[in-house]
Amino acid sequence: MADKCAWVIAWGEGVDPAAQLIAGAARQYGLNVKGQHWPEKEKQAWLASAKEAADAQTAVILLVTTHAVYAQPENRRALALFRLRLQSLLNRQVDGVVLLQGPPPAEPLPELFGTAVLGDWMVVGPTDKWVARAVARAHAPSKLSLPLRLSVYAEERLGVWLELRPRTTEPVQGFIAGVSGTGADITFHAVGLSGRLPDKSVNEYELRGLQSDTAAVAFHAWGSQNTITPEQSYFIRLEGEPDVLAFGALPGGEISELEFVRLA
Repeated sequence: MADKCAWVIAWGEGVDPAAQLIAGAARQYGLNVKGQHWPEKEKQAWLASAKEAADAQTAVILLVTTHAVYAQPENRRALALFRLRLQSLLNRQVDGVVLLQGPPPAEPLPELFGTAVLGDWMVVGPTDKWVARAVARAHAPSKLSLPLRLSVYAEERLGVWLELRPRTTEPVQGFIAGVSGTGADITFHAVGLSGRLPDKSVNEYELRGLQSDTAAVAFHAWGSQNTITPEQSYFIRLEGEPDVLAFGALPGGEISELEFVRLA
């Protein structure tokens, strides 16, 4: 059992004692514990952190943090990108447990639209029983909770890319993707075989730099009328880090119905 790694992330003022206790509890249940202090001041800290966690063959993430830290959208966005990059490196789902420390805020987090990348992580307080459930999550891979498969690629020369793979066994007639968030944009797109960035792509009747307001949120969107087979994905190169993704089929060049995935 000890080959299953629990990756402990300590993030926030005064959480170290709790993180040590949590790491000890995980070890008592047979998990191999490794981890980190989240490097708050580093740009794109999620990139290096995901590589370290992948090298450790992480099976479950134990995030030890405060209510104040977890309430910040930019922090949840960094954790969402960390998870997506980690899963891309390991080629499997990685579940998580958020262990919130200190008193809860007077006001709960607002309800937000879209499916959250971290929405299937278990959130517990300091007095909740969590260890057995975390061990179960380490041994039973989590089910896909998003309406599509998302992967993150990061190449020094090529930049950061998202792979969007429709969850269907039927061809998709055209595809559109949009990003929302301060400084978030799309700078290139491609269609190719799933699992790796395509060497080249012929984009049919492509749409670039669309601006739209959906659900009271402004999106920058690109699209293509390529038929995407079940073995293919739609790839977008990112500028900045998005809070929300919008995506959908594009039959006949018309948007059919959009779905949303929230990172922040």
